[in-house]
Amino acid sequence: MSRPSRVNYPAPDQPTTTTHLSSERLMISNYVLVPLVTAAGIYVIVRWVRPKPHPGIPCHPVTSFLGDIPAMANDTIKYGSVFEPNSFFPRSIQELGPVFQFFIGPVSKSIVIADLQEIEDIFLRTRNKAFEQSDMQITSFQGTIPYGSVALKTNEMWKQHRRVTTPLMSSKHLNEMTPAIAANARALVLYWAKKIDIMKKHDAVCFSCQSDFAMGTLDIIGEVIAGRSLGMIAHAHSQTPTVKVDQYGGAVFAVSPTPLFASLRYLFSCITDNTMFPPWASRVIQTVKGWAPGFRRARRIVDEYITTCLEESRKNVRELREIGQEVDAAKCMIDLVTSRENLPGEDSLPEHELKDEIITWLFVKFLTDNPNAQRTLYAELRSAFEDLSEDRMLTYADVTSIDKTPYLEAVVAEVLRCARVAEGTRRQTIEPINILGYDIPVGADVIFITPTAATMTTKAAEPSIRAYDKVRSETSLKDGFHGKGFWENDADEFKPERWIVEDEKTGKRVFDPKAGGSVPFGLGLRSCPGKALAILELKIYIATINLAFFLAPIPKELSGKGVVIQVTRSPLQAYIAPKPWSAVEP
Repeated sequence: MSRPSRVNYPAPDQPTTTTHLSSERLMISNYVLVPLVTAAGIYVIVRWVRPKPHPGIPCHPVTSFLGDIPAMANDTIKYGSVFEPNSFFPRSIQELGPVFQFFIGPVSKSIVIADLQEIEDIFLRTRNKAFEQSDMQITSFQGTIPYGSVALKTNEMWKQHRRVTTPLMSSKHLNEMTPAIAANARALVLYWAKKIDIMKKHDAVCFSCQSDFAMGTLDIIGEVIAGRSLGMIAHAHSQTPTVKVDQYGGAVFAVSPTPLFASLRYLFSCITDNTMFPPWASRVIQTVKGWAPGFRRARRIVDEYITTCLEESRKNVRELREIGQEVDAAKCMIDLVTSRENLPGEDSLPEHELKDEIITWLFVKFLTDNPNAQRTLYAELRSAFEDLSEDRMLTYADVTSIDKTPYLEAVVAEVLRCARVAEGTRRQTIEPINILGYDIPVGADVIFITPTAATMTTKAAEPSIRAYDKVRSETSLKDGFHGKGFWENDADEFKPERWIVEDEKTGKRVFDPKAGGSVPFGLGLRSCPGKALAILELKIYIATINLAFFLAPIPKELSGKGVVIQVTRSPLQAYIAPKPWSAVEP
């Protein structure tokens, strides 16, 4: 801004009219000049202050300081997210190749890896040593669960947490957990039966089940954590809901949540909010939220629940040891932890770390559009479980007998493949690494979009994928896809049959886990530790619901494929129209 002109005040005996006019003109010119200079400065910043790409790595043309925000925002509005077919990330893979970078504003940049063969080679072999948990990922969780394993680097504390919790995924523990999971699935079926009766009274044709699965999942996690359900479904079942029916016949049941359920959802939403901002902004937001009464109240409610469970478990352990009885640690996570406390050679966690790790753990749409898949699965389950009465609940042996239920395995695998719950794995380089011919520098934020890469690993794309063989690592070339095939070109569709093949020796239909690429739980050292539990839960829920109901088609206005991506990926609409099989035409 130019310096104002000096004003010479007139002598007392001189007229002042001209000087006053000059002063007024000067003030007016300053009022005009300041906004113009400011606007010009902003234009220069917007025009010239732009993201600085990593050298030699492909990217879209950088035309402003916003980077790729406009394109990603447009695709989110148009497709529902930036991972859907033809949206930002799949389109960038087609245009730029399997390694590229994108920019969120002038300071946030990430490198994307979208080649499934190379991703598997990195995470399953020694090349994973070049990566550590991303600072951006850690910052997202630290404000809510600072000592949970998802908020830790791969250090001794993280390894200690894993040693303490890993036994939860043993076959012994999963077998012990199965009756509780089956009981919770049965409770959901009974709740839906009640909702069907209420739905009919309101002339609705379907109802939203989105919150039902959230409540059911937390009930099961409560069993895993504390050996008892959180009672979310039972609480909803006991209430008289408020029902709203839209113009298409879709009913939404409003029930008041329990304080614990509301607190857990609130804390999860805080993590979701943190993932939407760069680390520096996320830290500021978390600090402000940490002092907010709502956050402190929610955290206190969850802490009090966990403290009560810990105290009861420790009391039980003490009493059993006093009378010389062995502690059965297979029932839940808290019993597993408390039974090992103060024992020589056993890992234990400080109280604040233990609570954060517990909260970390506290955290059918496709079948509705595929009636033939439902009928096939129902026929298989009825054949496999001939003694299955209405009241008999599924057992661990029922859902782990792959030979008896290959189609159930296929449905679960296809649900996980198509749902793409976790769209990407974020890491940070701690040493230089070359990926498909591109040099990735130290400190780079790297996103492995494994589900998208797997979906795009089709026979049509095979020539372009094989073109990168000349720049692959030796181990990648040697092991390839580990015997997995390329998907047919209908990989965007839900099709359980793609996992079924005919056994050449017996002629029977069998499940083929290597039919094609699918990595729903991540890979390597920091892959999802609850994979086995998640698959067991999914099998029991799908089988229990399928045996009870046929999910009839719903109005197209309520069956959109739109999604919302927060920490995980979930549907915007989740309506179902369950019918007893006795009311379904053959």
